[in-house]
Amino acid sequence: FGGLDIEKTLKSGKPEMQKGLLSRADGNILYIDDVNLMDRAMLSGLLDCVLTGTVKVERGPISASYPCSTVLIATMNPDDSDLSDHLLDRFDLCAYVPPTDDDEKRLILMRNAEYSRDQESFCRMYSSETEEERLKIERAEKILPLVTISDELVSVISELCVKVGADGIRGDLAMVQCSKSLAALHGRDEVMKKDVEEASVLCLPHRRSFDQPPPPPEPPEPPEDQNEEEPPEDQDPEPPEPPEQEEKEEEQDDDKKDDTHPPEPPELPDLEEMMFEIGKEFRVIDYLDKNERLPARTKTRKGRRAMAVSADGTGRYARSRIPDSKTQDIAFDATIRAAAPYQKVRHSDALSIVIEKQDIREKVRERRSGCTLLFLVDASGSLGVRRRMSTVKGAILSMLRDSYVKRDRIGLMAFRRDSADMILPPTKSVEYSYRRLEELPTGGKTPLGEALARVNDYMTSYARCHIGERCYIILVTDGRANVPLQSGADANEEVQKMAEDLKIPHVGWIVVDAGMGFPHFDNAQKLAEKLEAKYFKLEDLDADRFAQGVKAAIDS
Repeated sequence: FGGLDIEKTLKSGKPEMQKGLLSRADGNILYIDDVNLMDRAMLSGLLDCVLTGTVKVERGPISASYPCSTVLIATMNPDDSDLSDHLLDRFDLCAYVPPTDDDEKRLILMRNAEYSRDQESFCRMYSSETEEERLKIERAEKILPLVTISDELVSVISELCVKVGADGIRGDLAMVQCSKSLAALHGRDEVMKKDVEEASVLCLPHRRSFDQPPPPPEPPEPPEDQNEEEPPEDQDPEPPEPPEQEEKEEEQDDDKKDDTHPPEPPELPDLEEMMFEIGKEFRVIDYLDKNERLPARTKTRKGRRAMAVSADGTGRYARSRIPDSKTQDIAFDATIRAAAPYQKVRHSDALSIVIEKQDIREKVRERRSGCTLLFLVDASGSLGVRRRMSTVKGAILSMLRDSYVKRDRIGLMAFRRDSADMILPPTKSVEYSYRRLEELPTGGKTPLGEALARVNDYMTSYARCHIGERCYIILVTDGRANVPLQSGADANEEVQKMAEDLKIPHVGWIVVDAGMGFPHFDNAQKLAEKLEAKYFKLEDLDADRFAQGVKAAIDS
């Protein structure tokens, strides 16, 4: 953006502005690679400059501006991290590039080698295509001011924006302008329907706020004289019942069969060890609020990668401030800028620059704040009933992938038979987590008390070594313990008592109830209350299923 020109300020004795990198973008194209990794505050300010065409600098004694008429082109990898909706909305067009296949990669390597070997010959090979495109664009620039769009197509654009949930009018304006540009590019002075369709592909996907496309319009009603009992031959038969509904009915039938069972089903201590595949993944609800992923007293910033102010002198130098007391982390650049305007009135005594106490600035450092999630998974035989463990694994993998996107550390501890074992210490490798989860066997008793004791020891030590980091234990279980720590004790009562006394500093709990069928026991829910944990049923973690349930409740 720019700031104080220290050299000129020292010579003149008054604040002089130095233009920033954006001054070089004036009249040119500005390109940003991996824009999603850019500091959000800086990106927001940059987009304001691009949209207004002016860079305003308000920094220290400087208050000035300079023009910046540019076109911004940015790239990002959505698998790495995303941008907030209000930042994405400022980009008029968005083109999705599919991953390159092996043939395309070979072609890229060959062309890169040809270009490195002889740049002039390589450019001549494509000069005719480049010249053709250049002339086409020049003609379009002349036609564009003459292009018109009908009111009907403007209405179509508005309806499309409403259907995809595009907020504001930036999407409408971008589609109108893009449709006109496409018409001009094809040598026409009037927008056609195909221009609007092509523009919607470029202007709407990144503005979509609905996860599912809107339902198709209802078919027109048949004429009154048509026989209602005999549908026309070209009419499709009644669609089959969705598989999900059939599965629900099957589960209900199974539940009805379970009504004949006694209230307390038999334990499964001798169930053979089984290996269940990972079930279907799904989009996970935000089971942790954004503020809960940040250290205490840290304001959240929109985006996946939140930054927290570092108190131990480590981290990236982000900005400067006036220190409250003595400081050992001096921001020399900011200190010199603060002292520069006053050099004419200070006695130098052969010094190049005179710095006084009020000029001192200290560095404000930021470091990426993380969140550690340790999955404590019940792998006992009770979860082998009706292949429940397959569903549990699918849910855990979905949560693991969600945590990976948010840059969390993820660990995995499983308990079964007579012990609890650390399967995977906290890591950021979701691929390794997937392999360990896939290999996790199921069977045996439920040593829930041993698991709570083991995770208490581990996370107490972990939290002590990772000060300032948010830590959570995600307990996935049906809550029905049958292996007591003390011989002869009631395992369930022992677990409830342990949970009430279990307090790990700076570590929160989340309980996911993996129980199913009828009767449904509330052991996991009671355990969550004792742990002061967030409580979810396994099915509630599916964001799409949760949304469907809410809609059904509203419509009923």
